[in-house]
This record gives sequence, structure tokens and C-alpha cells, in this order.
Amino acid sequence: MGIIRNYLDNMFLGLPQTEEVIRAKNELLAMMEDKYNELKNEGKTENEAIGIVISEFGNLEELAEALGIKEVLEKKTDIPILSYDEAKQYIEDSIAIAPKTALGVFLCIIAPATLLFILGLRDMNIISVKEEVTIALGLTALILLVAAGVSQFIRFSSQLEKYDYLESNVFQLDYVTEQMVRNTQAQDENSYKYAVSISVMCYILSALPVIIVSLILENGGLILMAVTTTLVIVALATYNLIVKSSVNEACNVLLQLGDYSAKIKSNKTYQTILRAYWCIITALYLGYSFITFNWAMSWIIWPVAGVLFGAVKAIAGRDSNSGMNLR
Repeated sequence: MGIIRNYLDNMFLGLPQTEEVIRAKNELLAMMEDKYNELKNEGKTENEAIGIVISEFGNLEELAEALGIKEVLEKKTDIPILSYDEAKQYIEDSIAIAPKTALGVFLCIIAPATLLFILGLRDMNIISVKEEVTIALGLTALILLVAAGVSQFIRFSSQLEKYDYLESNVFQLDYVTEQMVRNTQAQDENSYKYAVSISVMCYILSALPVIIVSLILENGGLILMAVTTTLVIVALATYNLIVKSSVNEACNVLLQLGDYSAKIKSNKTYQTILRAYWCIITALYLGYSFITFNWAMSWIIWPVAGVLFGAVKAIAGRDSNSGMNLR
């Protein structure tokens, strides 16, 4: 039934959300659901029933007069249809590029760990060099890794820029293309959920090295090593999450779900706020870290920002969300 509802949403894209359009949409949905249930009772499979329902009720132009929205439909804004090949290529490109952009993020997260690691070795008297030399070596490694990470991220993420219109513009999928995308997402669902659970568990456990060493061993060098271990765990968990979520994210874009829904795309204020949010967070992280050199603690900005992001989305998109629930 979810497929029928989504197909119906695509049929009504570009139409104003007036009372008569909403009434017509609800009437058509009721007819489609009745026909679907009738076909299922006759022994049809789910795919057969959906196919028949869509073939019978899937042409809004033929039904417009009966539904009382003929004049509204004539003024409908044309919505482009994304082809099967374009959708498939987008998924394939997303899968191919995800490990490369994930590596860039990994290098940026791991960068301060090199500085902390070298400082930890010195505090533990494993290496005997002046503090100034240690800091210089650590900062050099940090800056080189950040530069490599940013370069990697920009280089490969830019290869997906040709698909930016999918995230910002409303489009339609034909039935065959939508089925392909849904099947792809369903096949990847277990892998995606497993990756998310593993990464979340790693994020939670990543605090243990710092907590345990700080409480049991009052050794500055070991504490720095513990923070280094924490950053490594966070970096690996983030890499895993980015790589394994590429299919699910691409399918959400194509199916226009969540942050990529037609309602959200039409809310330019919402999109601007979300883009500005992460730019501000990144600036705060880099500014604080380079001014204070407190890399051991500055990484906490990211999990805090992640938690606050949900609240920002809820506030910025509450008008859109109320519109999405109007059926």
C-alpha cells in the first residue's frame, strides 16, 4: 500500500494544496485501495495488484474531470521525469564515490590523533625530543592529514555535483524506475541497519578509553594515548557509516523521502538553515581547535552538533512537516 500512496503523491506533484485537490487525492486513494484489496482477495500477488491498480487509476488526466480538478490540472506545473538509466547511474556513482569521500572524512578526524599520539610518546619518555619539536612535528602531521582529507573529499564529492538537482528539485519516477529503487533499498536494508548499529555502538564505546584511563591511571601520556584511541574509533565508525549508508541515502534522494521530500525541497528557508548550520559548526570546530590547540576535547563539538541537528531540523522544518502530514 505504501507504493500506491507514493505513486499517488507523485501524480499530484505540482498541484496546489487546495481543499478540492486534497479531496480529489483522498477520493482517488480510496478507490485505489479498494481496487487493490479486491484484487488481493481474488488471489493476485502484491506486485500484480499494484500494477493493475496503477494501470487503471494511474492517469490523472483521464480522471481529472470525474474528480473535479480538470481546470486545476490544466494549470499544473510540469514535473520532469527521471529516467531509469539516470536513477541507476546515480546509485552506482554514489556507491563508487562513498569510500573515497569517507576516506577524506577519516583523515580529517584522525588528524589531531597524530599530534596527541606524538605528545603522548614524549610524556611517556618513549621519545626524547624537545617539546617545541614534538609540537612542530605533531602540527605538521595534523595539517598534512587535514589538507589530504579535505582534498580527497572535495575531489571526489565534486563528482556527484552533477546530481545536485536531485536533492534540490522536484521530479517524478515512473513505476518501473521506482520499483527498481525500492528493491535496491530493500536489498541493502539489512547491511545498512547493521552498519548503523555497529557505528553507533562504536561511538558510545569510544568514550571508554578516556574514562577508564582518567579514573584508574593518572598518567598524562596514557591519557593522551586514550584520547588518540577514542579518535581512531570515531574515525573508523564514521568511515563505516558513510560507506555503508551510500545506497540507502541515494535511494532516499531518488524516492524523495525525508530531507529530500517535495515539501522540504520547496522550503528554501529550511534548506538554507541546514546548509548554514554545518558551515557554522565546522568553523567553530576549526577556530576553537587552532586557537586553543585543545584537540583532545574539541572533537566533542561533532556529537553535540549531531544531537542538536535534530532539534534544528524539527524547528526549521515544522511548517513543511505539517504540510507533509496533510493527506
